[in-house]
Amino acid sequence: MADRYGFTGVVLALAMIATGAAAQQAPAWFRLEVSFDWGAATHPFEFPADAHFSGLAGVTHDDSYVLFADGLTASGGLELVAENGRDTILQAEWAEAARKDRVGAPILAEGVASPGVLAVEFEARPGLPFLSFVTMLAPSPDWFTGVSALPLTQGPEWIAAAEVTLWAWDAGTDGGTTYAAGNLDTQPRSVVRLLATPHVLDNAGLRPVGHARLRRIGP
Repeated sequence: MADRYGFTGVVLALAMIATGAAAQQAPAWFRLEVSFDWGAATHPFEFPADAHFSGLAGVTHDDSYVLFADGLTASGGLELVAENGRDTILQAEWAEAARKDRVGAPILAEGVASPGVLAVEFEARPGLPFLSFVTMLAPSPDWFTGVSALPLTQGPEWIAAAEVTLWAWDAGTDGGTTYAAGNLDTQPRSVVRLLATPHVLDNAGLRPVGHARLRRIGP
């Protein structure tokens, strides 16, 4: 069963190291590096020739904001990322949440071919101690990966580092079952679930599509 961090009990991949050097009362800078392992060697079933991940879209936020979670319905912003790799609606949703001081500035990075690596640096402010991000597995009907509500603090202090295994998710907004499926809009929408098709499943179980590594780089 998936939990609120955007990954499941099948994977216990979060490692956090606290340090007394930087209290949460001051902002902190982090570097996020995402390594995508989705490839023909690891995910051979129908693997597409033009496999890539869309631009990464992320945000720091408080505990009232949820980008995605198992069993919840995808927002319009998440739907557009999962189906088309575009974050325009998601950024509009964040702009509204920012007016209520629930999220920070968008964290954006260009997409990459897969397997591949991307990296981005961002500032985390006190009061917004969680990180969430998403990116589309492309091509696909509405499949994405990311992290939801990764804690950036341990107790009153910013963490020094964290690592998370990334899994493929189905946004529940398109009924396609293959990478190249045509548009099959799901009405009414289903809910967000871990993807468990042969594209990411073998005799050993679900195969991850990548890893995210976070490191505090300042102040």
